[in-house]
Amino acid sequence: MRVGIVGAGIAGLTTAWALARRGVDVEVFEQSAIPNPMGSSLDEHRIIRHAYGAMRGYALMIPRAFVAWRALFAETGQDRIVPAAATYCLRMETDWYRHVATCLDHMGVAYRNVSAKEVARDLPMVNREGVLRVVETQGAGLLRAGDVVRDLVAHLPRHGVRLRAMEEIVSLDVDGGRLNGEGFDAVVVAAGAWLPGLLPGLAENPRASVQTVVYLQPPSRLAAAWGRAPMLLNRLPTRSGGVYILPPLAGLRLKAGDYDHTYEGDPSAPRVPKVEHVEAVLESCRMALADFDEYRVIEAKSCFYTVTENERFALRRIGARGWLVSACSGHGFKFAALMGLSAAEGITGERAEAEVSAFMAGRLTEDVLPSG
Repeated sequence: MRVGIVGAGIAGLTTAWALARRGVDVEVFEQSAIPNPMGSSLDEHRIIRHAYGAMRGYALMIPRAFVAWRALFAETGQDRIVPAAATYCLRMETDWYRHVATCLDHMGVAYRNVSAKEVARDLPMVNREGVLRVVETQGAGLLRAGDVVRDLVAHLPRHGVRLRAMEEIVSLDVDGGRLNGEGFDAVVVAAGAWLPGLLPGLAENPRASVQTVVYLQPPSRLAAAWGRAPMLLNRLPTRSGGVYILPPLAGLRLKAGDYDHTYEGDPSAPRVPKVEHVEAVLESCRMALADFDEYRVIEAKSCFYTVTENERFALRRIGARGWLVSACSGHGFKFAALMGLSAAEGITGERAEAEVSAFMAGRLTEDVLPSG
């Protein structure tokens, strides 16, 4: 079997990995260098955690996601997860806790309420004003995203995958299985933010969304506290709904980003963060962190995700010989190894297309738990 993949981001690379380990002949087409410096996959670190609020289907997929990552790391020889608790600082009354507690209990993942006294003692960087509840969840960590991508780029050619950089797709035929005139048994479109332009008119109506993150230098008096800090995920009464703050562990930098989907900009244009996007992240940081004026902005970066209204993953057949592989949510990296394995199962016929599609959209897991 010969498969052509469009896109050398994390989704395309993990799909290539999963197919190659099954003996499939794989070629990956990328319009830029590999790794693509403008790809959203090439970031320092991303979150992997079990708490997903009302998105119970995705929460219940996380244990399988960890298994998939361990399989990949066993082959690349590098474990790229930095363990860190995920601690949620809640400043709004929502049903988030009820959903999360139900899922974590079902999965056997430890969690606990953190007392105000513990927050003051162990989390001096947290702005305690307005905090209603602090919840610490275990089994989480930081995925060293850029390292994972670079590991795959080095690993795949040794296992027969041909990485074809600087090859823009000028013709795509998902019925005939052709990329730029070359024939394949199957073509996989994993083009990330470039998907809407490459395949207009998809039923999911994916849209490119720019997201801005800020790297910070904490004050020296808090260096030790940040060196043992958990991930801080803050639900806030702001337009974006909050800010996530990743601690500077294992040589990584302190990073903050919000949850806003900003449907503007061109993923192919130079990545210059807009002042208003940076300020929106910093505004949320001021609410989440005490004495935020003591922090220094080191760098601001923008990346693009492909997002749909319902934020469900899209893994399905398109045309007679095509497959769509897209996270469509901004949650893609943590599930990437699992998505690659699932895509390979569908493409090779190991699992029925409908089952694979429903699984990656969370539909096969979300009904496991009662709705109450």
